[in-house]
Amino acid sequence: MGRRSRNRVKGFRPGKEPPQLRKQAAKQQFGDLSPAQERMVELFADRSPAESKAMLAQWRRLSLVVTVVLVALAVAAWMWTPIAGAIVGIAAVAAGFIHLRLRAQRAALEQMADAVAGGARSRRR
Repeated sequence: MGRRSRNRVKGFRPGKEPPQLRKQAAKQQFGDLSPAQERMVELFADRSPAESKAMLAQWRRLSLVVTVVLVALAVAAWMWTPIAGAIVGIAAVAAGFIHLRLRAQRAALEQMADAVAGGARSRRR
């Protein structure tokens, strides 16, 4: 049997609601959101679930590449002068931390993307 959508907006096909209505529904569903979470909701509301997940995967890849590049630059800068190496090393640690947080929060971010963009409605069994 088919599942009915919880967040169905009258007058629109499931998954075809305007982004403004998706944002409002997500804010009601998630309740009190931090400013960062509100920005994520706005970002996901304008995209399909697949686009949102691809964007998250791209962020993870990019953060890993930035971390590796900064580590290599830190080693090279350390050979030039330890102060420059330490500064670039701190930036590398920050980029690595961001990458680890993105990996750790992957499931929650993808769940939020599905909920906001309507992934539960468009997923097939």
